[in-house]
Amino acid sequence: MSVLVIGSLIVDNTLYVEKIPKKGETTIAKSSLNSLGGKGANQAIAARLAGAQVNFIGCVGDDSEGNLYKDHLEDYGISSSAIITKNQEPTGSAFISVDDKGENSIVVNPGANHALRPDHLDKHINLFRQSDVILLQLEIPMETITHACHLARANDLSILINPSPWNSAFNTEQFPCDVLILNEIEAAQISGTSNMSESLESLRKSGLEMIIITQGSEPTLFMSGSGKIMKSMPPSVKATDTVGAGDAFTGALAASLLERTPVPEAIHFANTAGAIAVTKSGAQGATPTRKEIESFL
Repeated sequence: MSVLVIGSLIVDNTLYVEKIPKKGETTIAKSSLNSLGGKGANQAIAARLAGAQVNFIGCVGDDSEGNLYKDHLEDYGISSSAIITKNQEPTGSAFISVDDKGENSIVVNPGANHALRPDHLDKHINLFRQSDVILLQLEIPMETITHACHLARANDLSILINPSPWNSAFNTEQFPCDVLILNEIEAAQISGTSNMSESLESLRKSGLEMIIITQGSEPTLFMSGSGKIMKSMPPSVKATDTVGAGDAFTGALAASLLERTPVPEAIHFANTAGAIAVTKSGAQGATPTRKEIESFL
């Protein structure tokens, strides 16, 4: 049993500031951190640390950052054999500001991530056949995500999509999935309502097996086959840095669902992973191991 992640690999450049600057404002950073991120790799590593076997398809540049990233994945026990190297594009990068409250503002330069094409997936069809769950985000080309969904359907994989960062082209008809994982902003954008209960009811009409809406420190809402809206309260912690918390949640959820854990327990497991992640700086470096999650539980 394994999770196939198709997604982004990005070098994060994080600046810690008292407050995130407004338009035209210059702010002096208190400290900085360079680390490896990207929603695809973040979620892949989160799933791996939570106990899952993970396969990964992505794209980096032919540069020192790309080589470093492939070695980094191997260190976590994730094969880099399906990581494509593009000569004409740099490895993706992100520039992040984090304020004293742990809130963040992010600008991403996709670089090589936007060179991941549908035909690259066809070359690694064996990974679809070897996996049980596929996990997708929106930091790679939309046509590649669509193709991944169709290949997953053809190979009987359970499809989890975290449509982040939000793209208005996303819809559940063109991007068929079984489990949709949203935060409250994404839920409002896809459903057209800021009322999360109404948003769940609206999304239910899409025929999804499960819809999950995370709300930071507020209760995570979810709805599965019964149609009943349920809640799971994340543990209360002091937030240091919220970057990557959603990815820690999503990766841990994928690992838990892979084991066929009952949905409420899987959500609680994922909530705990996300809560632990906000107590540390960075994305992947803050991602908890299965042992940490279970100890916290």
